[in-house]
Amino acid sequence: MRVLKDHEKLDRSEIKALIGKIRAIVYTRVSSDIQIDNYSLESQIDVCVKEAKAKFEINEEEIIVLREEAESGDNPNRPMLNYILFLLEKGLGTKVIFLHPDRLSRHLHLQQQITHQIWELGCDLHFVEFDLQKGNAESMLNYNIQGSIAQYNKAKILANTKRGRKTMVANNKIPGMNRIYGYTYDKDLNTLVENEIEKERYLIMVNMILEGATCSEIARHFSKKRYAAPKGDRWYQVTISRMLRNPVFMGTFYYGKTEMVQAMGKKKKVAKPKEEWSKISVPQYIDETTYQRIQKCLDINIKSSKNNNSNIEYLLRGYARCGRCGASVSAGVTTRTQNGLLKYYSCTRKTRKSYSVETGESNKLCLGENWRVDMVDSLIWSEVLRLIDNPKTIIDKMLERISDVSKVKELERNRDDIGKLIKDKESSKARYIDLYAECIIKSKEDLSIKLERADTEISELNIELSLITDNLELNKRQNKNTSPGGPLLKKYQNIINNELQMKDARKLMSILVDKIVLHDNKRIEIFYKFTAESDLILSYNDVYDSINFDKLKWVLESSAPKWKEIEHMYPRMLKMYNEDLLSFEQIAEATETDWWSIKQMFKAKGAELLSTKERGMKRRARDFEKIYNLHYVEGLSLTKIYKDYELSPPYCRQVLEENMNKIIN
Repeated sequence: MRVLKDHEKLDRSEIKALIGKIRAIVYTRVSSDIQIDNYSLESQIDVCVKEAKAKFEINEEEIIVLREEAESGDNPNRPMLNYILFLLEKGLGTKVIFLHPDRLSRHLHLQQQITHQIWELGCDLHFVEFDLQKGNAESMLNYNIQGSIAQYNKAKILANTKRGRKTMVANNKIPGMNRIYGYTYDKDLNTLVENEIEKERYLIMVNMILEGATCSEIARHFSKKRYAAPKGDRWYQVTISRMLRNPVFMGTFYYGKTEMVQAMGKKKKVAKPKEEWSKISVPQYIDETTYQRIQKCLDINIKSSKNNNSNIEYLLRGYARCGRCGASVSAGVTTRTQNGLLKYYSCTRKTRKSYSVETGESNKLCLGENWRVDMVDSLIWSEVLRLIDNPKTIIDKMLERISDVSKVKELERNRDDIGKLIKDKESSKARYIDLYAECIIKSKEDLSIKLERADTEISELNIELSLITDNLELNKRQNKNTSPGGPLLKKYQNIINNELQMKDARKLMSILVDKIVLHDNKRIEIFYKFTAESDLILSYNDVYDSINFDKLKWVLESSAPKWKEIEHMYPRMLKMYNEDLLSFEQIAEATETDWWSIKQMFKAKGAELLSTKERGMKRRARDFEKIYNLHYVEGLSLTKIYKDYELSPPYCRQVLEENMNKIIN
């Protein structure tokens, strides 16, 4: 049984191999609204697979499961739901199985629309908890009625929730919120109450900023004092700035500054007019005059920190990436010398300002090197000019790649597969006409839309087939003394013979260069590209689109991957990752290495990487027995557990809620 999750898709070869072998597609969904959904993906999969085995004698090897997480039933553009229709069109499966109609949709019109789309493809729709009979009038009536009820129930729950929140606000209560430093949210009173320790520290911030300190200096000071940070164990410059910008400390909390609206099933946060905000009184720490003085000090700090050369254009702006961690690179670091100011390219993760609560020292998320802007720009520009002046090397490289026997065979296989797909699409047009004759497709307009869609797909396939054919033809002509890139490159040569401004150079870069990677040890990689604006469309761009090989790469200096230096620690690091459930950053800190090299090594060695969500769930499952014994067996309060074992009350509650069924069952 193949399970596809997190927008995972099958590639063309996998689809081709599974045609005729897959009999059923199981679709499972949970929305992000816990008040409405009481399902789990695992239970849905288990029940649906058992139903396929018992009722239709379908084996697990004949099933594909699609998992849709945190998607609203009102959304018609759910990735996995649309992928069902795609797979059915490709010939994978003749039956789609859902647990209940509300997993298909909680919106009646959308439920009907998807149902008919599946039927129009000649496939069956089956629900484990609802008996749907396609040709039975009573069954179809009940199907539509339950769809209406599901839509009504959802709207009613949301309306009641909204009404309850409005009532709380009218009574000067706050219906839940994110943490605000300086206050504690009292769940009994449903409002913010004074946190004496954090209030004192907030007022220290105020005094420091009014006395001329910067946000960075305040963050460093709090770290050295070992004051607990709002989240985690680091004080960030931006955290201080946000606190000092927050007007809540003047004694008024504004509720309802934004609202969530739904459009096509997608939730979107939009700002509300200020006159619609609701005021809720909270403890006051500063007056309005003090608040305005704070804002002026912050504005002065921002203005004084602006670089005098901030408006200067840099050649690699938007193109440079850090070779150590992959983050973007900016030219924000400056050094003053006897000859004037020197600018450096630096990783943006390296310059992010945070301070450890334990040591008060600045924490750099990346330890990559800095690069002198003038030297790097000069080097890259000379390489681009060398390419334009003498393009034969790069042309020969591309011809060499497409002349490789394996690549030619791959192109030929793709050509044959696309030819078969075109024939299948032509057959589907005839099938649509038959469905219209059987009144399954209701109107001529619907038939016309489907035929037009099929014609569009056939047209796109013919274009792709033409590109592959051209590439195969290019392979046959490669020994001829012709340079298909000549006209365009001559045009570029004429441009650069004139005096160029920076904006002209950057425009030329945008045509030829995809990205620049700045590595340690002064190694640079230039990734070239060719755009649709050029005359190279019929030669090089089509080659990239058709055989999809990695972009051409020029390495000015080659060296072994950085992770080779720490390869001897791989077994130890793998144990820390899988058993101790440490993140890459935590492993790097424990082994005094850098997290990016560790991650690159894991990828190179084929290690299975955990998402943050998966690691969190595993960690909570691991800690459940310990927290359960401390709280229920030894009788410790969550506050006591926090003091003695540094496990926060919210974390303990989440662990117990997620894993309590282990005890119950």
